[in-house]
Amino acid sequence: MPRPKQIEIESFVDGGKLTKNREQIEDAISQFEGKPISIMVKRPFKQRSDRQNRYYWGVLVEHWRNLLREEWGEILAPDEVHEFLKTNLNYEEFVDEETGEVMINSTTGSPIRKPKSTKENTTVSQEDYHESIRRLAYEMFGAQIPLPDAKLKAQF
Repeated sequence: MPRPKQIEIESFVDGGKLTKNREQIEDAISQFEGKPISIMVKRPFKQRSDRQNRYYWGVLVEHWRNLLREEWGEILAPDEVHEFLKTNLNYEEFVDEETGEVMINSTTGSPIRKPKSTKENTTVSQEDYHESIRRLAYEMFGAQIPLPDAKLKAQF
């Protein structure tokens, strides 16, 4: 049976000891017997909120649709803007498993990227993604996208 590349198991720390799923953790570690491993300990956070999702689609994506239309003449659907943002800001780079080096597109000389889904983002990682979207708008076009809860006044 092939050895898994990554195993994630939730636990709980009490008195400096793991108190939940200990047997699963020991079994997971045994899957890598005789191999070097890397262990990451992280605190789980809540999945992105509905409020963050509404801000993303209603404010960030819509501002980017307008920016791309005004600055580049591109008329894109919301899903196309979503893919554009993920490709540029929420991606993983392909890594050669033998060498550990990032794979490079021989034509462009750029790293080969795969957009990641935002569905599994935590509230923290989603806000980091939002911040990178606002920062890119400013760096590329000098545009400032309002923060969530910003009170805007419309003038007629």
